[in-house]
Amino acid sequence: MTKEELVQLIDDVLGEKLKDVLQQQSDNQQKWIEKILASQRQQEQKAEKPNVGRLIRALAAGKGDPQKAAAFAQKAWKDEAIVKALQTDEGEAGGYLVPEEYSSQLIEYLRPLAVVRRMNPVIIPMETGTMSMPAVTGGASAEYIGEGTNVPKSQPTFGQVKLTWKKLACLVPISNDLIRFSSPKADEVVRNDLVGAMAQREDAAFIRDDGNNDKPKGLLNWIATANKFDANETVNLANVTIDLAKAIYYLRKNETKFLNCGWILSPGSELYLKTVRDSNGNFAFKGEMDQGRLFGFPFGVTTQVPDNLGDGEDESEIYFVDFADAAIGESSRVEIEISSEAAYYDGSNVVSAFSLDQTVLRAIARHDFAMRRNTSGAVIQAVTWGSSIVS
Repeated sequence: MTKEELVQLIDDVLGEKLKDVLQQQSDNQQKWIEKILASQRQQEQKAEKPNVGRLIRALAAGKGDPQKAAAFAQKAWKDEAIVKALQTDEGEAGGYLVPEEYSSQLIEYLRPLAVVRRMNPVIIPMETGTMSMPAVTGGASAEYIGEGTNVPKSQPTFGQVKLTWKKLACLVPISNDLIRFSSPKADEVVRNDLVGAMAQREDAAFIRDDGNNDKPKGLLNWIATANKFDANETVNLANVTIDLAKAIYYLRKNETKFLNCGWILSPGSELYLKTVRDSNGNFAFKGEMDQGRLFGFPFGVTTQVPDNLGDGEDESEIYFVDFADAAIGESSRVEIEISSEAAYYDGSNVVSAFSLDQTVLRAIARHDFAMRRNTSGAVIQAVTWGSSIVS
């Protein structure tokens, strides 16, 4: 065998192996995503929902003491499930770890309020504080060659995306009269106060935070710069349609799998799209958007995407993301601390919970957010479509 024939044989063998490695890595990642999504769907289909608001009220009534809280739950509601949960999970250093079953329900109630969670990203349990996810950062390539020409070398490249816990804390003052009140509506008020505060800050982080100062890095800073572009300055139906299509194209050209794509809009952008009409006076997008879709993909609306960006404070952003490549790594349980003597800042003054007959609840959640591929999202920036509505 000549030297040239030997080189050709080696290239042929290695080339096939590299293709096999790339295909196996892609198949494994696909199975990994589908397995997690299937697991999430099974969890969401569980019929029986623990009463999270009642659990929090019991803890507040017991001032954070699990035994006192259990006694309150038994006397007030004879709720054996809550009594058992409180008796089997000890408080630590004045705090209390909400049992895993109840924590999962807190997240379920959080999802309708938190747009990023509502778009069904991959949820990864992260009990040790950190987790690394594999990612293919570059693939093998193929070329046409002439007779007797060496096959050019190529190989896939691999990387990792690392998730590290960030601590989200929210403080909610609760009226002691509400804690004592036995109506189920009181349970909802207490629960919604807690999850509403968590949802608002979490969404802001997962969408626009920069990852500095112990905060998660959000979509705006994960998505590749090449996938961000300014909306056409001339606002009309034709240009708006092109801009929306361009966001989809940016994912298509990067061979995103389109497993779970969706939009995130500001309220101003949503209202513009629902009211814009074509040349015949017909609503262009309203019919589809009333069904919860835009260009065939689901969308979510949140005030955490501002309508007052830019020098003129009249700009916004629109996100289009394949959320199968977005991941939330989170602790399985939420930590709660309770005090009826604490003082807290109400936005303008420091007030006393004791003097106001309140109990202050502080909840701590630990999580992080990441994109497995930074080309699995696009951002339309300098969007002024809804400026006339919100001004």
